[in-house]
Amino acid sequence: MKRFFSLFLVLVFIFMLSSCSDKSTGKSVTYSIGNSPATLDPQFASDTAAQVVINNTFEGLVRLDKDGKVIPGIAEEWSISADGLTYAFKLKEGTEWYCPAVLKKEYGDEFYEKFSTAKVTAEDFVFACRRAITLREGTTHAHRLFVIENAPQVYSGALPVEKLGVSAPDANTLVIKLNAPCSDFLERLTECEFMPCNADFFEAMGGRYGISNKHIMCNGPFYITAWDPETSITAKANKFYAGEQTVVPSSVIFTFDDDPGSVASKVSSAALLAGILPPDIEMPEDTHFVKENRNGIFGFCFNCSDELLRNVNLRLALCCSIDRNIFSPVNDNTKPQFGFIPESCSVGSESYAQAAKGQTPIISYSEAMASGFFNASLEELEKSKVNLTVICPEWLETQVRQQLQVWQRVLGINIGLVVNAMPVEEINKALSAGEYQIALAGIASEYETAVDYVKSFRNGGFFRFDTAEYGVIVDKLMNTENETELVEGCFTAENFILQQGICFPVYSRASSFIVSDEADEIYMPGGPSTVTFIAAKRFD
Repeated sequence: MKRFFSLFLVLVFIFMLSSCSDKSTGKSVTYSIGNSPATLDPQFASDTAAQVVINNTFEGLVRLDKDGKVIPGIAEEWSISADGLTYAFKLKEGTEWYCPAVLKKEYGDEFYEKFSTAKVTAEDFVFACRRAITLREGTTHAHRLFVIENAPQVYSGALPVEKLGVSAPDANTLVIKLNAPCSDFLERLTECEFMPCNADFFEAMGGRYGISNKHIMCNGPFYITAWDPETSITAKANKFYAGEQTVVPSSVIFTFDDDPGSVASKVSSAALLAGILPPDIEMPEDTHFVKENRNGIFGFCFNCSDELLRNVNLRLALCCSIDRNIFSPVNDNTKPQFGFIPESCSVGSESYAQAAKGQTPIISYSEAMASGFFNASLEELEKSKVNLTVICPEWLETQVRQQLQVWQRVLGINIGLVVNAMPVEEINKALSAGEYQIALAGIASEYETAVDYVKSFRNGGFFRFDTAEYGVIVDKLMNTENETELVEGCFTAENFILQQGICFPVYSRASSFIVSDEADEIYMPGGPSTVTFIAAKRFD
């Protein structure tokens, strides 16, 4: 009897362990990407929302593990020549594209049978790279390919695309030749622009590739089954996934919650399992902090389309008389910031800040210079006095009023200043609409490279500056392949923003990647676009 009872207890214990395990696997996970992507075409998509989905539904030659280490993806092995110029990848045989059943209904049996049996080949990577380097309209990441042999010349049209240094000697071998050694080339291969693209499927879409779940074919850990532009994208586990890791969740639902407060409360209640919180949102209960991303700067933003502030001398007068001592760090999340490019942005294999070796174009405090700039601005504007309004967050109203006193003292009675403290949400709306003169506000980078960040202001952004000079700087930067020249180009762009008085940075700030206490194994090995759900578990 005792032996029977002992056996019974063992069986109960095993059942309990099995039940606990079941609770953590095979369940759906939810994550907010903020808004519906315009496209999920990997060679075309540039926003973080799209890239998160793509990184979970496509598989490149390699991918990043949870620690940011490069591991095999479609390539099972690779070799690098002694001079660092030639990469040869051996692809896994028999890796399939996932052609969802909805395409059978949409395009017929013959179409479905063709693509449901299609294998991922080296030619798919050749075609993808050629697409990425020749896209001319919209936002692309072509510059990330410039290290590849002949890429700059192909991009400019000086050479045909066939001269790009990417070739497929056979279906399972891909060879990539570089112009020069690139220390982070394997890491670059995890980015969206390097994801494979089946040429036949792309052509069959007739220009609609990536715009809905009916116009896309995936090869990653998940495949897209539904896409409602108003609410969410649903991606289910891909039974044909051939990566190194086992896909744990049954599906991932990417929702379009764009209110940070709503995201925080939903992660707290496990309605969402993870989220990225901006600096102004406190970490909610029942969540745990995973990673900091110091991707934001906070400072004085000047509306360059305003009839007064379009004057450079007026902006410089204000910038030269901003007293940084007033704006000491206000909490643990703020640090002094002098440059325009956030700490999180990289150039090549290192952060821009490291690559630039601490060089920062600083506008120094000088009452004499401020006075000179101000007098010049009054003459150019043909005015005897200017009146300006500064909007700021409520928690900084005291410091801003102190700064207004400094401006009044330095610039004299010919300037009238008003401060308007308001909630952060209202400030952001004013920035988006261009309905402000001066705003003390946060600027968060959606981009992980310094090049993409400075390029995002090519048309002025919410600063609304309109100058051909900045466009020339960006165009030159986009045609640069040398890492040293990239750093110099980013520095030139940063210097332009600061020396033109377009923005005066005060703080750097970090967003926080948090995960619900009801979940585990959701990680962000790089920036926000690398959030990965392959191993995600939930325990509710």
